[in-house]
Amino acid sequence: MPKNSTLAEMHKEAGTLQELAQFPITWTQRLKVIGLVSAIGFYKLFFLPWKKKERQQLFATLDQLTNLTIDLPTPSATQQDSRYFLSAQDRTFFTKNGYLPPFRVISSEEASALKELAIREYKSGFGGISYLGSRIRDIEKKYNRWTIEYAGLYQALRLKPFRELLRKPQIAERLTSLLGDEILCWRTQFFDKMPGAEGTAWHQNATFREAGKYAKLQPTQKTSPALIQLNAWVALSDSTRENGCLRILPGSFTDARINYLYEFIPENELFFFSLLPFSPSFLYKLGKIALYGRLFHKSAVILFSAEKLLGDNFFDQFEVKDLEMKAGECLIFSSLNMHASYPNTSRKDERFSFVGRCTANHVKVAPHGKDRYPSLEGPIEYTIPEVSTFQVYGKDTYGLNKILDD
Repeated sequence: MPKNSTLAEMHKEAGTLQELAQFPITWTQRLKVIGLVSAIGFYKLFFLPWKKKERQQLFATLDQLTNLTIDLPTPSATQQDSRYFLSAQDRTFFTKNGYLPPFRVISSEEASALKELAIREYKSGFGGISYLGSRIRDIEKKYNRWTIEYAGLYQALRLKPFRELLRKPQIAERLTSLLGDEILCWRTQFFDKMPGAEGTAWHQNATFREAGKYAKLQPTQKTSPALIQLNAWVALSDSTRENGCLRILPGSFTDARINYLYEFIPENELFFFSLLPFSPSFLYKLGKIALYGRLFHKSAVILFSAEKLLGDNFFDQFEVKDLEMKAGECLIFSSLNMHASYPNTSRKDERFSFVGRCTANHVKVAPHGKDRYPSLEGPIEYTIPEVSTFQVYGKDTYGLNKILDD
């Protein structure tokens, strides 16, 4: 593969930094961004020369996050009674690539019915329940950004057909082959990509700290980082390159440096950005997105910054794979694999999906606490909803999490 070809291919779906930073902000917000850029310049000139130890520690930590592996649990005796438990060949494929190829779960007609159910619930306000709280809902509605992606968080707790979808043996037994005999779903979400919708920037995640102050998933047993959480991504409409299908870097779970930077940068903002070449224009765009962009826009900030810090060939050992899917098919993949999606360039073809984020029952889902939500009015501190998880396979013998009784 020619040098830089992987990153060039990765940038096709999300656009340039200039394009991502085109959203409007107020003059007050502009001044805050300019103030951030000025602070970075000041820090770089007067403080960074004295931060040699911290710089060495950062790069030493990043070096330790390469060449990671997946160690699957040993299959139990119960994993031999169904056609959907994985064969040795399938398990080897997953440990190499970090995903399973799409497979059929339900018919296209069943997928369409589930899609319509989700849309009806969204249009009716999900019964008045917003798991992110009324303040975030009101701010996002103010800017016409209260999409089903955010309004629909955790709503499978109310909508049993979606819980039952994840419990189908085609999904649940494959997950069991990868995570063990006790599996729960800790978060569900809908993704509705309408014609004209932008692509999703490349990102990876292990413990889902996201914009918050601590990891939302906390293993209590030794666990491969790539197995802390798996996505069961179900297409409820056909997913094509034109309407915004998923893209993945198979095997990129072996390099968790991007995930680490998600956690490192918010707590070390001035130090990190001062490590980059000082370009006021470049840093202004980064700062604007970092302060006021959407969550996936912030992922682009990390990737563009990492290119400057780590070099533009740090993903060249991987190849981008586009994953077109038919309605009713499911894709299981590690969140630590770099993944993204194309923009929807079709005229009238909507791409709709449902995602169950699943983990083993020995992983503790972070308790009720504070988190930060990115908005056009800046980060909003809010209380994480004290919601249940629900069992996907087996019985919970650990007692670490609140399990929905259904």
